[in-house]
Amino acid sequence: MDGSPWRTEQGRLARHNQLVLLARGEGDLADFARDVLAGRAKAEDVLYRSYLDESTLAAAHEGIDEWHALPEAEQQAAIAVADARTREEITALAALDLTEPEPEPEPDDDDHDFGAGFLKSGW
Repeated sequence: MDGSPWRTEQGRLARHNQLVLLARGEGDLADFARDVLAGRAKAEDVLYRSYLDESTLAAAHEGIDEWHALPEAEQQAAIAVADARTREEITALAALDLTEPEPEPEPDDDDHDFGAGFLKSGW
């Protein structure tokens, strides 16, 4: 590999789109992505600052433990295809058109209008 594919123009667009998608969510990763997009943080800050809560860190540690538990042959097979998979991910992320606003979420079934009409019907 000649260098990180994330450092190319397409890689930078992919990282931006990845952050936009994350920022649309909830939780510590979404908050961090919003900070990066707003210029209050850099992507690499996640490595040096306490942006992530304990449950997110625990999930990351669990993933690392799962990796170390893999047999050597499976690790090597994953490493062998990692470059191609990363480039595929970058291509897919860079191709996203995120100029459209995200769709409004469907209302939950638990959302009921308990306004004045409801109260009057009970009397």
